[in-house]
Amino acid sequence: MNASCHVTADSQMILSFFIIGFFLATIGCILNSCSCILFIRTKSLFNTPYAIFIIALSIADIIKLIAEYFLHLLFVYIQHPYFVCSITWFLTMTSENASYAFLCALGVERNIKVWTIDRRWLITRQRACWITLFIVIIVIIYNHPFLFWPFDVTFCYFTLFNYSNIYICNNAYYHAYGYLFSVTKFLFIENLGLNNIILPLMIIFTNIILIIGLKRRTHQRRNHLGANNTDDWREHSVVIYMILSSIVFVILTCPIGILGVWGIISGKTIPTNNLAMIFDLMEIIHHCTHFPILLMTSSLLRKKTFQLHLQRKKSVSIKLSRLNEQTFNHRQTFVLPSRPRSTPFTTDDT
Repeated sequence: MNASCHVTADSQMILSFFIIGFFLATIGCILNSCSCILFIRTKSLFNTPYAIFIIALSIADIIKLIAEYFLHLLFVYIQHPYFVCSITWFLTMTSENASYAFLCALGVERNIKVWTIDRRWLITRQRACWITLFIVIIVIIYNHPFLFWPFDVTFCYFTLFNYSNIYICNNAYYHAYGYLFSVTKFLFIENLGLNNIILPLMIIFTNIILIIGLKRRTHQRRNHLGANNTDDWREHSVVIYMILSSIVFVILTCPIGILGVWGIISGKTIPTNNLAMIFDLMEIIHHCTHFPILLMTSSLLRKKTFQLHLQRKKSVSIKLSRLNEQTFNHRQTFVLPSRPRSTPFTTDDT
């Protein structure tokens, strides 16, 4: 094990990264949990294939935030090479690829609904569950080389408050299937493969086709019905959500991928300068944005969220009233009965 790398970022930037990253990762986990709760507790939403992909996307984002930030905090206590170089990178890349793949699945599901006339070809809720499982299995198989046992590991350290600690696994070598692999080669393939080329192009391509298909169907409905269908507004909100999510995805995630490719090509190391930490924070922000964008683009979801909030407040008030009533009744049972008034004995004088 070699310690040949030191973080080149400033100490102030490192401190800012950990403070801002803590708040962003915590808020992101809360928002994605709210998204899961909303779609699970609302039956009209939960029974749709759209909800299955949104829930899977939210869970993948939660795992990504935990692996991207909170697991790095454990490096203070757990400095085993397999945890730092294998488990952390596997969870990070698997959740990231799954999150992007579920965005693609959302686009494909919307396109099938817009372009297909025969309802037999639509993605049902059961099919969405199978597609979700298929995506998870494919992503795990694709990223399974990270789970091999590493050797000849190099860590990158940072110094803060006169204390040196591991920041990232700079490189590690694996031997499997008769070949020699390294973390930098894996990341180079990831950044030039799924993360920054294949999945972004698929997301952009599906969104372009979806916009064309929606415009085409809206035009057909206007010619045949003479007015817009009320379902178009819901579909428009979904399309707007996907377009905004795609734009945010490209803006916030591509810079760190491009910088990683450039760093590996030029110095064969993972970038750890000020710019890399800023781009890492941007990537964390991306995985916090899906639920706010959903609420911003869908009046139906805002209504359902408000209804769930009112139901929760109502249930809490009912529980409090029942608790107070039970407490009052309990106290009443322990109140001593009042002593009856005694009537004086009277004697007749004879």
